[in-house]
Amino acid sequence: MFNALVNWRNWRLPVKLAAVLIVPVTIAVGSGVLQINSQIDRAESYAALQRLVKVRAALIPVIEGVQAERRIVAEGVGPQLLAEQTKRTDDARAALREEIAKTSLGEVVTARMNDVQGRIGDLAALRERTDDVPAVIKTYSELTESLLDVDEVIASEFGDAALLRTAMGLHHVVHVRDQVLYQQAVVLSGLTRGQLTTAEVRALVESNVKLGYIAGEFAALATPEQLRTYGKNFNGPDIEAQRTMLAAAVLHPTSDAPNAGTNTGNNKARPLPIAAADWTKASGAVVTSMDGVVQGLQTDLRDTANRLRDESSDAAGTASAILFASLILAGTIGFVVGRYLLRSLNALRRSALDVAWEKLPEMVATGRGSTEIERVPVDTTEEFGQVARAFDEVHQQAVKSVIEQAGMRANMRNIFVNLSRRSQSLVERQLKLMEELEKYEEDPDQLANLFKLDHLATRMRRNNENLMVLSGGDVARRFHKPIPLTDVLRAAAAEIEQYQRVMVHTAPNAEVVGYVASDLVRLLAELLDNATAFSPPHTQVSISASIEAGDIVQIDVVDQGIGIDPEALTGVNERLEAAGEGVDVQVFREMGLFVVGRLAARHQIVVRLDAKQGQGTRAIVLVPAELAPRREESWESFRGETIDRQQASWFQQTTPAAAPPPPPAPVRQTPESARGFLDAFQRGVQRGLPDHQESR
Repeated sequence: MFNALVNWRNWRLPVKLAAVLIVPVTIAVGSGVLQINSQIDRAESYAALQRLVKVRAALIPVIEGVQAERRIVAEGVGPQLLAEQTKRTDDARAALREEIAKTSLGEVVTARMNDVQGRIGDLAALRERTDDVPAVIKTYSELTESLLDVDEVIASEFGDAALLRTAMGLHHVVHVRDQVLYQQAVVLSGLTRGQLTTAEVRALVESNVKLGYIAGEFAALATPEQLRTYGKNFNGPDIEAQRTMLAAAVLHPTSDAPNAGTNTGNNKARPLPIAAADWTKASGAVVTSMDGVVQGLQTDLRDTANRLRDESSDAAGTASAILFASLILAGTIGFVVGRYLLRSLNALRRSALDVAWEKLPEMVATGRGSTEIERVPVDTTEEFGQVARAFDEVHQQAVKSVIEQAGMRANMRNIFVNLSRRSQSLVERQLKLMEELEKYEEDPDQLANLFKLDHLATRMRRNNENLMVLSGGDVARRFHKPIPLTDVLRAAAAEIEQYQRVMVHTAPNAEVVGYVASDLVRLLAELLDNATAFSPPHTQVSISASIEAGDIVQIDVVDQGIGIDPEALTGVNERLEAAGEGVDVQVFREMGLFVVGRLAARHQIVVRLDAKQGQGTRAIVLVPAELAPRREESWESFRGETIDRQQASWFQQTTPAAAPPPPPAPVRQTPESARGFLDAFQRGVQRGLPDHQESR
């Protein structure tokens, strides 16, 4: 893995594009996920605030129930109304407990709520006390203050600014309403007795001051719309009447005794100048107005919490959709761009390989072609298009160079062909002249010398024909009629320098077709020449033929030389197979190898070398059955033709009954003569068949 990261230059293009895109995509995904999580957390927090709103909505009826009980006790209207209100208060407490059970409250709220629950548990005993109304009112007021403290703590839990202002404003309005109800209860208690005590008057004054302070705090936190609603509901005739009657009650003389309303001696206390019905009506009107403000603020708080939660949920969904769409868009753009880059690179690669492996080799092989090239199918003007145009320029220059080289090679082939033909014409004339001299020569020694000259000229003719093969041309000598396989083997042996060392074994009764015979003779002559050149002078080289499966003729050339090592043998066989693919300096160094390979490729003849067991090398030539069919007639009666003197002289040189010139004296083997069969190919030459069976 580490090595793959280090060698990042070798990564495939899609991997590199992915590596380039992974960083911004990761950052974008990370930012998007964080934003989505933030919105989800906000939505969850608003959901928790919605549950707090429900708890407050359940708490306010409990406060109202306690306030109503306080008013009933202060008014002294009877136990039946108190019992009915007690049931409503207990139902509100049960609803509050259910909401608390559904909500996870903070530690402070839970502690305050537990303290209030304990105080509310004392309501049963408090409701039984009817002897000391001011004390009962005071206890109810303390319980109400505790409930309002819980409401304030719950309001402080709204951390969002938009919710906190409304929550605290609602608390202040509930607190203002509680002060109005407290004033109502105190005055009703005094009306029952006929006169207020000094403590009650002081409590009313303090309550009025507190009411103004709380109203100021509400004005500081409330929105303009909330202030308009508050001012609209907290004004009017009933409000003014309530304020007037409250001022009258506060300014009326007080009595310190609970029974100040009774006669003591000659003094009679004056009752409060307020009618209980009027006070109840005015105070009830104020409370009703305040209830409208409370309900409005509750609705506003609930709607705001719902709206903020919905907005957070919608924002999370929108962020998720945008993130997903961005990923899809980024993936699509990356896929389209990467696909375009890959298609451009593949087009460049295909064009380059087509030029390298198809078009240029075809032009080199044929020597023909147009200088007009096929442009790379990338037509953009960016970097890939510029590379494509640059490759077109390289292709254009390569085509021009190939055409020039092909022309030069054609000229060189023509030069070789002309030189070969001129030299061959001279050799042919020399052979005709020696044939005329041989006809009239009677001196055996002189005749033997003429035969030697004739044989040298034949070898020279084979060299000229080798030049024709190298130049890609064809020799003019072709047979029209089939030639017996035995005569082909003997003719091949007759065209080498050390023909007397060749042992020609009896060949199968087969004939080589005329247009193949001359090339097969030259091919076998090259193999025999190499075998005799690189084997000891005192050894023989054998050539034999057999018919194998499928009527394939197998010709074996076996020598007794030093052999060839397996690695060199593999290289020789590879060059034999590829000898017809081109001509270079190495070909001229190994002309025999090239000539054998080209002649074999011309007729689909298989030639390979094999290491002989023990010592020496074996050349195997496989001739297809259609090129050497079995012969049905004897050679002597073949189309009524006879062997002339020249061919008979060759046969005399290649058979034991012949009387050829004496063989060369054995020579000592030297390193040069033992270099092996591979070097024999490098110095090999090619020769042909007799003239009188050829068409010129």
